[in-house]
Amino acid sequence: MERPLRESEMLVIYQLMQDATLTDAALARRSSMKESTVSSIRRRLMDSRHIYFSNVPAFHKLGCTLFVELYGSTNPAVPKDVKDSAHLRFLDQTPEVFDSASGEGFIMMSGAFRSFSDYLLALDRYERSFSGVRSAERADLRPAFFPLEISEMCYVYNFAPPLHRIFGIDVPPPEPNLPERYETECVELSLVEKRTLVNLAEYPHATDAQIAQLMGRSRQTVTNVRKRLERKGLFKRVCIIPLVLWNIDLIAYVHLKFKPDIDPEVRRELSSEDWINLSWYTLERQSEAHTTYMFKDYKDYLAEMQRMLKPLVEADVLRGDPHISLVSTAAAKELRDGHYGPLLRKLLGLADQGRSGIM
Repeated sequence: MERPLRESEMLVIYQLMQDATLTDAALARRSSMKESTVSSIRRRLMDSRHIYFSNVPAFHKLGCTLFVELYGSTNPAVPKDVKDSAHLRFLDQTPEVFDSASGEGFIMMSGAFRSFSDYLLALDRYERSFSGVRSAERADLRPAFFPLEISEMCYVYNFAPPLHRIFGIDVPPPEPNLPERYETECVELSLVEKRTLVNLAEYPHATDAQIAQLMGRSRQTVTNVRKRLERKGLFKRVCIIPLVLWNIDLIAYVHLKFKPDIDPEVRRELSSEDWINLSWYTLERQSEAHTTYMFKDYKDYLAEMQRMLKPLVEADVLRGDPHISLVSTAAAKELRDGHYGPLLRKLLGLADQGRSGIM
């Protein structure tokens, strides 16, 4: 069993969840600790893989028009490792899926697509991959569609609000990253900008010097390009937690459908409640929403889920019961986690250029 986190560790983690670009000096000021102490804690947390970092591409600026959440039950008679291996083979052929996790009798996949046609091609590939003798390994998938033109979303992970609740540390709660409406764009990038963006996504812990060596460019060139990409808003650096290492027992993936006659103003007002604020990955539109939560244990889940959904129940806006997929972190496996490189390569026309390792 993982030892309980010390309060100093929780403070460092919490601050990095709010701003992953913070230096040790800035972290020390915010946490009222010595810089050397903060540096030691950060290094220890990273070495033990309690935290790591990800550079999340701005897919809405790279031509994606559709986000899809796929989830469903799997055959309990088939061993989990067999089902996981089968889905990994499918994921290796499907760059659009950047996040996927499996539990006992459950799988979910998150993806971004240039068009609905690309989604249908991926779905056809899934059906082919799980046909014949492999049909028992397939999942009974349900899709939830979120076209950017009519949706609001927070597709960059935001762990700070739920961690503030679970940690119970005596610091002010963060401002939640509420879902936003994104306009689909196709930002023009040079070849060196494309290659730098792909490497930032594939090697989020690499220094500018390491990426420069990989690309055969100078460190200063990569630094300048990275800063230019940041100014264009083409990626955001975030701090990630591997939930299986923490004393967090349960993850809930929640799919909600709303009645078609809700007043839009009422719907917007409801989206300011904790059922949105405490979700770390959120997709929503007028008639549908997908949210994701973490819980300390089953008792915490029962109390908090009831509290969060209470405003929706009382307002009588739901079309049927929420579909809640509850997954034990002890049995969970991350099949894909921030796996952005393959989709970036496809979107940027670099799919034929293979990934090279950083030594």
